[in-house]
Amino acid sequence: MPDRHSWIDIAFTLALTGVALSAFGTSFTGTAYLVVGMVGAVIAVVVTHLTRAAGWPVISAVVICLVLFFLLGGPLTLRSLGDAYALPGGTTLARVADQAIFGWKDLLTTLPPVDGDGPLLVLPWLSGMLAGMVGLALAHLPVRRAWLAAVLPVAGMTVVLCGVILLGVRHPQSLLVQGSVFAGLALAWLAIRARRASATVQGGSRSWTRAAGAVAMLGLAAALAHPASALFADDDAERTVARNWVEPPFDIGRYPSPLAGFRKYVDLKGKDDPANVYDKTLLDIEGVPADTRVRFATMDRYDGMVWGATDNALPGPADDSFQRVSSTIDNPVEGTEVDATVTLGEGWSGVWLPTVGALRSMRFETGDARAKAEIFRYNLATSTAVVPSGMQPGDRYSFTAVEPDDELGEDTVGSSDLAPLPQGAAFIQGPAEKWTEKAGADPMDRVLAAAEHLRSEGKYSDGIGRTERIYVAGHSVWRLSDEFVNAPQIVGNDEQYAATMALIANDIGVPARVVLGAVVPEGGRVTGKDVQAWVELRAADGSWKTLPTERFMSTTPPADQVPETNTPMSGTVIPPPNPIPPPSDAGEQSDADLKERKTKRKEADDEEEGLIPGVPGWVGVVLTYVGGPLLLVALLLGAVIGLKAWRRHRRRSADSPSARFVGAWRELVDHARDLGQVVPLGPTVTRREQSAGIVSRQATSLARRADSFVFGPGVPEVTAAATFWESVDAERRAMSQEVGRWQRARAAVSLRSFRRTSPARGASPSAEEAADPTSGPAPVAGRVASAATRLRRRADWRSRRTPD
Repeated sequence: MPDRHSWIDIAFTLALTGVALSAFGTSFTGTAYLVVGMVGAVIAVVVTHLTRAAGWPVISAVVICLVLFFLLGGPLTLRSLGDAYALPGGTTLARVADQAIFGWKDLLTTLPPVDGDGPLLVLPWLSGMLAGMVGLALAHLPVRRAWLAAVLPVAGMTVVLCGVILLGVRHPQSLLVQGSVFAGLALAWLAIRARRASATVQGGSRSWTRAAGAVAMLGLAAALAHPASALFADDDAERTVARNWVEPPFDIGRYPSPLAGFRKYVDLKGKDDPANVYDKTLLDIEGVPADTRVRFATMDRYDGMVWGATDNALPGPADDSFQRVSSTIDNPVEGTEVDATVTLGEGWSGVWLPTVGALRSMRFETGDARAKAEIFRYNLATSTAVVPSGMQPGDRYSFTAVEPDDELGEDTVGSSDLAPLPQGAAFIQGPAEKWTEKAGADPMDRVLAAAEHLRSEGKYSDGIGRTERIYVAGHSVWRLSDEFVNAPQIVGNDEQYAATMALIANDIGVPARVVLGAVVPEGGRVTGKDVQAWVELRAADGSWKTLPTERFMSTTPPADQVPETNTPMSGTVIPPPNPIPPPSDAGEQSDADLKERKTKRKEADDEEEGLIPGVPGWVGVVLTYVGGPLLLVALLLGAVIGLKAWRRHRRRSADSPSARFVGAWRELVDHARDLGQVVPLGPTVTRREQSAGIVSRQATSLARRADSFVFGPGVPEVTAAATFWESVDAERRAMSQEVGRWQRARAAVSLRSFRRTSPARGASPSAEEAADPTSGPAPVAGRVASAATRLRRRADWRSRRTPD
């Protein structure tokens, strides 16, 4: 049993551990993180004390704590994943180890707070065990110097606190607890241990006198430290945490702009197009009133070709990137709270997730809900949600959101933040200046004047009618300049009007962005005809106000004949000349300088060719006879991986969209063959026949989608091909996750996909041929083919099993 001094050390270790773990309060929901962390600390303290009492070395405590960490990690931290993780099986141990090694990445790239009952509880569990073991082990570490014996455990617990703070957020959970309470406990423990280690002094002052003096000195130190701390720390925004340096591993730029595909929502007036969803149901939403705006995507940057979403929507440090979020989202927005449920219809496809307002929570209810929640991304600044694996018709999810007051009123003041005009958009400056010359100097008044000019002078056309085919889709610089604002007649639909209106607002000085969404009709069923594109303007208070589509877009169709005008078409962007490179200064050097440079270069080359001084000669022999072959093998394997990447790029960027669909399906087939699956090949084998041999949940549906686009009545769109590629990539990743890491590595360098023959469909020798001795090598070939078939079946069985 512990003695009095051991009890004191144990108490201070647990108290300081609790204070350090409280820094996770802003990273997790609930208090489960603190309970799990303190359980780990208690276990580590008990194990460390018992091993010390038994006279065992410190390494024995480390080994025992490591074993207990894995045995108890499943039932304590993985309860939310199911009952299967309560037992210390192979899957449980692998998941605990994975979260302990890579969990900090998920924590730092997830918008806090994360689920307090999720698998990331492994981090507080690990931190608690480390804190308990470090604090008590250093407290009992035998050292010669008394001051070092007093300082070591306090310094160790301070390091634990710093580590937890680094994994936290910019705003601390409690400065009082993490600062004053921790400092008071640390100083008290330090004083007790220092007094314990020093010799007893006789004839000194009484205990109450020393206590009063200590309190007075601590009060004086606190009074001086508080104002002095302002010299070293400005505010919470400058708080150093690891989250400031870790970028979320997600690139929204990979996905095409949804505004570019706006014409699939327009009325074709009797024409047949499988991609058109004008009359199809996109989603059914419950829990919101009619006329609510449902946001599909927010596009905040124009690159001269399209308005697209980015990971840096706002200047300066801000939560404006697409981050992983938990089921509860800390979204500080004021407004009306709504609880909505969305069911996607037959017309919906893609990665964008329709939402309303600013999300507070999200829950997926169909399909692989946990997988969708793991990859779900949300941008706080643009209120845009993305599911990289894509959403399918029939998917259902519920969310809680806050609808802010986004109405653009007459007293709304535009933001003064600089909004630089995008590259190539200089054509808008002339028309914007002309249309707003009578609106005064107020930026918001000028924006509204430009919107009124577009609405009153423009015409609406989807480019469907016989006389309106000249009004093409797109919102590139060419389409918006010569074919829209500078054309004899301003004609377009939501795509051109919204893109132009946002550029005009940015040119005037009011930050603007384009939003693609829909207005909910009565009954909550949203179809393609309800889709609109509107503009959001940033106000002076930092909020975004909606400029409705009807404020800047006309609904009057154009005349059959475009009116003639003598006004020349202008606005063509002329690229600036290429910059002239600065002249080299080599000619200004003297011959002596050039000779000296050549000499130094030669000496450097000689040093590189020679062995490093002081290194034994056998090192060079090993590098020559071992490193050379290893380098050759690495180059060969890299060449195989490079060839596959080049093949994938060539298929993805084929000239016709149909060829891209074909290439995407071939990529899925090749990936399955590289994993060891037996997929039939040949000119007479259909995609649906091939899908039967692919171990994949979505192979059959992907085959049907590819056939519908390749053999469909119309030419598929490029965006549809890009979406199909995204689905294939997601399925390839899912197939890889179903096998072990060693099999994934073999598939990466496998050459099976380069062979265009299928042994499974090859002709095997008949019994008569096998029995005929004059048939030559046929029996041997038959045995080889049979052995190859057995090996492939065995590999196919290995790919179907659940990985450890």
